[in-house]
Amino acid sequence: MTDSADIEKTSLSEAAQALSDALGALERSLDPALARLAKLETDVAENRALAEDRARLAAELDNALEARRVREAEFDTLSRQTRAELDATIETLRKVLQGGDHG
Repeated sequence: MTDSADIEKTSLSEAAQALSDALGALERSLDPALARLAKLETDVAENRALAEDRARLAAELDNALEARRVREAEFDTLSRQTRAELDATIETLRKVLQGGDHG
C-alpha cells in the first residue's frame, strides 16, 4: 500500500504543480489585457474630464457673450443719449450765435 499511497501523493503533487503552472500562465496572459483595460479606464476618465471642461468653457463663453451683448446695448443707449445732448447743445449754441435768443 505504500507504493500506491506514494504514487497517489506524487500524482496529487504533480497535479497541484500543473494547476499552479496553468494559473501562472493564465495570469501572465491576462496581464496585457488588464494593462489595456487600465489604459482604457484612464482614457475614459480623461475624456470625461475634457468633456466637463468643454461644457464649463462653453458656459463661460455663453456668459461672456451675453455680458458683451448687454454692454453693447448699454453703450448704444449712452451713445444715443450723448448724441441727443450734443445735438441739443449745438442747436442752443446756434441760436445764441445767430442772436435768436436775447433773453
